[in-house]
Amino acid sequence: MKARLVALALLTTAVGTAPAVAQVDSCPGDMAGPATRATVEYVSGGRAIRALHYVPGRPNGRALVLLHGAGGLRQDAPVFDPHLLQLAARGWHVLAPAYYDALDPPERRTSRDLRVWRRVAHDGAGWLRRRPGMEAGRVAVMGYSLGGFLAVEAAMEEPVWSAGIAVAAGLDVGEPLRDRRGTPLLLIHAERDPVISPVSTRQWAGGLERRGAAVRVHELVWSGHFFDRATWCGIFSETTAFLDAAMPDAAP
Repeated sequence: MKARLVALALLTTAVGTAPAVAQVDSCPGDMAGPATRATVEYVSGGRAIRALHYVPGRPNGRALVLLHGAGGLRQDAPVFDPHLLQLAARGWHVLAPAYYDALDPPERRTSRDLRVWRRVAHDGAGWLRRRPGMEAGRVAVMGYSLGGFLAVEAAMEEPVWSAGIAVAAGLDVGEPLRDRRGTPLLLIHAERDPVISPVSTRQWAGGLERRGAAVRVHELVWSGHFFDRATWCGIFSETTAFLDAAMPDAAP
């Protein structure tokens, strides 16, 4: 664990160091497989965006952009890291961008900020599509809390996305767009969340359905906005099954 935290802390220092090979033994049912983690940069809106890239040893043609919550990538990366390594072990390219890099720290969040951060996700999808072993039209987006709202609204905004997932997200963090798309979406929320109200999540789901999306809502028997290790294991098991159904593995 100490080595993992040191590797993730590279986001606050130099970018472009050698990849770190890591174990994928976070949850029951995890599979062994070649997966590495590297720090990378790409450009969005003329700004350099730092990111963690989880690289599969045997690509399956699919990719995921993962958007952190309001606390930033440095806070969330240690939580997501073992699960993203597991996705890479299963063949997925995964990109976790520090999307706050796209703006100077705002005094308060505005609709423009949300638009800029969604653009970071869209440009991250473009970066992933150029990775070895990728197939056209097979990129999904997922996020937690603020990142979850950004992820699903991004999936409704542009046709580059095959699916969208939000964890602990709802209308408490921003205004929804008006785009209409038949995107497969999964919204996961706690039954009692003091930060993102379950009512706002359900209202968001209804609005997304009226905009044409195929929405599935999964409610966790949990009180709180933050989750323990076992709950995150269940969340990523649910999301992996959803992504496998939305984008079946085309590899022989």
